[in-house]
Amino acid sequence: MFKPWRSPAFRVQAIALLVAAFAMTAMLILRDSVDQRFNQRTAVALGADWILEGTRFPEPSQQQAVADLRHAQAVSFSSVLINNDQFLLASIRALSEDFPLYGELSVSDSRFSEPYPIGHGPKSGTVWLAGQALDRLGLKTGEFITLGERSFLITKVLVQEPDQQAGFYSMNPRALIHLADLESTAVLGPGSRYRHHLLVAADDAQRTVLDKQLSDTLRSDQSIETVGTTELRSQGPVEQMFLWSQLAVMLVVLLCAAAIYLTASHRARQQQTLCAVMKTVGARQQQIVRRLLGGDVLALLLPILAGVGLAVLVGWQLAALLGADGLFVTPVVWGLVGPVLLWLGFAAPTLWVSLSLPATALLSGREAPARLGRRVLLIAILTPIPLAAIMTGSLAALWPLLLLTLAVSLGLPIILWPLVMLMDRFSARLGLAGRLALRRLSRRKAATLPLLAALIISLSVLSLSVQTGRELLGDWRATLPEQAPNYFVINLFDQDIDDFKNWLTDHNSEAQPLYPVVRARLTEINDQPVRDAVTKEQDRAERALNRDLSLTQAARLPESNKLTDGRWATGQDEVTVETKLAESLGLELGDSLTFTGPGPAINATVVGLREVDWESFAPNFYFIFSPDTLKAQSRTWITSFFLPQVQQAELGGLVQKFPQISLLDVNAILATLQDIIGQASRAAFVVGVLLLLAALLVLMAALLAMTDTLRRDNHLLVVIGGRRALLRKTAALQAFYLFGGAALLANLIHLAALIPLGMRLFDSQLPLSPWLLLPWSIAALVTLAALLAPPLMPKASATSH
Repeated sequence: MFKPWRSPAFRVQAIALLVAAFAMTAMLILRDSVDQRFNQRTAVALGADWILEGTRFPEPSQQQAVADLRHAQAVSFSSVLINNDQFLLASIRALSEDFPLYGELSVSDSRFSEPYPIGHGPKSGTVWLAGQALDRLGLKTGEFITLGERSFLITKVLVQEPDQQAGFYSMNPRALIHLADLESTAVLGPGSRYRHHLLVAADDAQRTVLDKQLSDTLRSDQSIETVGTTELRSQGPVEQMFLWSQLAVMLVVLLCAAAIYLTASHRARQQQTLCAVMKTVGARQQQIVRRLLGGDVLALLLPILAGVGLAVLVGWQLAALLGADGLFVTPVVWGLVGPVLLWLGFAAPTLWVSLSLPATALLSGREAPARLGRRVLLIAILTPIPLAAIMTGSLAALWPLLLLTLAVSLGLPIILWPLVMLMDRFSARLGLAGRLALRRLSRRKAATLPLLAALIISLSVLSLSVQTGRELLGDWRATLPEQAPNYFVINLFDQDIDDFKNWLTDHNSEAQPLYPVVRARLTEINDQPVRDAVTKEQDRAERALNRDLSLTQAARLPESNKLTDGRWATGQDEVTVETKLAESLGLELGDSLTFTGPGPAINATVVGLREVDWESFAPNFYFIFSPDTLKAQSRTWITSFFLPQVQQAELGGLVQKFPQISLLDVNAILATLQDIIGQASRAAFVVGVLLLLAALLVLMAALLAMTDTLRRDNHLLVVIGGRRALLRKTAALQAFYLFGGAALLANLIHLAALIPLGMRLFDSQLPLSPWLLLPWSIAALVTLAALLAPPLMPKASATSH
């Protein structure tokens, strides 16, 4: 079992498999752990793992499907609260007994008393009111208020709800009642507008079953949202982290595969003599395979187990940080299977073909027939497909990488060989050392082309991964600056603006710009009713049409927005629109829009389209009008600001000073993103180290593949009178031609990859970088080492087996 370790080629393969086993297992553990943590946080944000939403109550069969699971119901609508002759439009939620499934509500016993968490909603016959509702109606806890035909006792002051179903930009004061009391209020009847949410706590398997059972029963007004499909998952660094981790680890695996492939022939040559002897004495093929390949397989199990074990140790630390369960059965299984597939695809075929040759061919050093070589190459090209499936669960994310791998594997030899031959033709103008160096490369096509292709891939991957990793870390950190806004304030009035700014100044807090907010509904596009202008297939548009929108006006483009088409709205009655909504509505520059709200109708012309960074923690809007367009409308103001945790107690003074405002705490969302970004940063660092190590393995394998031929060539030069200075110079030039050519072509691949990588990970922006010089620095180091190192000469004894 330990005899194969005497071989340098085997040691390179062992290290490559250890790195691959660690990378694959660690990536799968990272994905599962972050996925668990994200699901936990997302379930709290959504209020459930699985949600059935509709404009009416679900069908009895749908309710029966979730009867055995922990579930809750919530009905949201707007209605009027009455206290004597006072009326207040409020956003009401009627909650079932089991609400909330996740998280806790935050309430207080009186208007400005200390809030505390509570794990259930209001009891039947009671109501919990937000503080501004009490202020506007002149009420306090312990008094009664009327909703429809029912009178309710006010028992708690509602401070915060755990989920986001309430609606982030709700302008109305909020109230909670028990679902059992809804019918007695008689506020809902035929044609009433409300939203029903059936909230379910379910694991992955249960969610899958629910999707299968209920997907075909959905009414046109119903939709399903889960922790796995919510738009939160595709926001900000979350999508980037998963995509980057999968791509980077797959690149690590492919580099390890290149190192294994390059050393396979070297390892086969080392075993040829023993194989020939066994064939001569009558050993069967099965015995030879068991003796030679079986010994390598058993010896390689040790580094594979070591890589998986190291990944599990790292995974336990990660699970402890993220609060995951720490059970990694599936990642460990695939972490063991993946490296075995890697060796079977990139090393075993070469060894098998070599050992299947006749004893005379093995002793004379003859190469395998071309048809067998093509089979080996085909197996190597197909092997990444199951490996990518292991890493992603599907090939959807990595198929461009697999396609690129196939193109490189087949295309590089076709492109490179004419270049090598062309340089060889012009080598007559070079000195003796230069001619010898080029001839060594050009006369050995079968050895030079795979070596050159592997070097190009490794150098391009190395430079690209370093640049991409650093750019991603910069983007992730920029997403959450040190003082990212952690509180939103809505319902500020015009007369409150100066006092509010003074409060921020007194508390050393810097706010985002203040934006006026007008609630209105899009009713016409180009003078046509909006229902006629938008098709039912446009889901995003449907969501925009089914509710009042928050409109604003601004004199300049917000920092979290980028103008993608047209111009900024500066003239009278002009508007810019968020790009994705414009696409779903079919809006183009020059279209006219009509909005209907409490005030006069709002008419505006689309003059620009904006890309919005919804993760910026600044107020963002679908529609931003030119200044003064909304001046005739009834409006309130919205902004966000940062306040350190140690100053949270001072928010009570803010609410007392402005009792009508709604103060939204987004610290929980910030904590989620900070967790993910922190883990993403650590993962990017580890993956960068693995990429560097894998690229170095390819270089080691390349140098190892050159050693046998260098020894023979140098021996021939010495026999005909060549001096050591000529040997060193020739070896240095050979290394420069090989690695320098690889660096040049790696730069071209790097430049070509900037466009697709930029579109997928960086919103079409990935600039040029000094890391383009990294392949050249490696080429310079290898050339210098070849110039200074003593010439390789044939060994006195045969290579050990």
